[in-house]
Amino acid sequence: MTDALQLLSPQENTVLGIAAGAFDVLTTQWMVYCKTATQQRLPLTLDPRVLYRGVTASALSMSLITGAQFPLTAACTRLITGSAVPRRLTDLEQISAGAMGGALSGLICGPTELLMIQQQRSGLSLLATPGNIANLSGVTGFFRGTPMVMGREALFTAGYLGIVPSLSRYAREAHGLGEEASRVLGAVGGGVLVGTLSHPFDTIKTCQQGDVAQKTYGSALHTAKALMAEGGVPRFFLGIPWRTSRMVLEMFMLDKAKDVIAPLIFPDKF
Repeated sequence: MTDALQLLSPQENTVLGIAAGAFDVLTTQWMVYCKTATQQRLPLTLDPRVLYRGVTASALSMSLITGAQFPLTAACTRLITGSAVPRRLTDLEQISAGAMGGALSGLICGPTELLMIQQQRSGLSLLATPGNIANLSGVTGFFRGTPMVMGREALFTAGYLGIVPSLSRYAREAHGLGEEASRVLGAVGGGVLVGTLSHPFDTIKTCQQGDVAQKTYGSALHTAKALMAEGGVPRFFLGIPWRTSRMVLEMFMLDKAKDVIAPLIFPDKF
């Protein structure tokens, strides 16, 4: 089956990505808080006012991420295939296109994730937080952790736009599983694999963005060394149950959005 992203225009892919991203955040934001709090060794809470603190910035971030990843991955797909005519991609082509699109999207979503994490830590409003960041670290502080975001998003997008559909297709065609069973298998396999591989990037990024004043964590290399001194390799994987669980849900929802919601929004293309 031809991938849905190849059938839509860049503008339509952007709309689809924004819608999918906003829905994702509204259902999983509490898991984001638990993940970032665990990575920074902050206390957990059941207070929904805290769990959903920074949800506007988070929704903006995720909408920008998926709103960029869908069209960027579609563009990378056309670059890889060398043709404007849609065709079925190989597994390697699909994963490569996702990785390229994800890395590029990291340039966009790095600053918005910083905004969300600073809101979670400070409790300031969305409007007050940028000024606080600027006072602590200047304009360049808004891009703290962005290189780590690019690496993480390359793996994440390769997962939900490449590995998940490839695993689902394999389960369906090679083993005769049903559509939904194949989709769940792909989401679980892709989510656990990509979540594990990308978590050290995310931990370094989160610690950098939580400490914009650089009192404990400096550059990515300095932060990695500091984390290793704090707890060795396991320190890089704090919060992974929260993040991996969320990624499995995300992989399923975003894969579903691409293949199911897209025909509902753009019926003339399917």
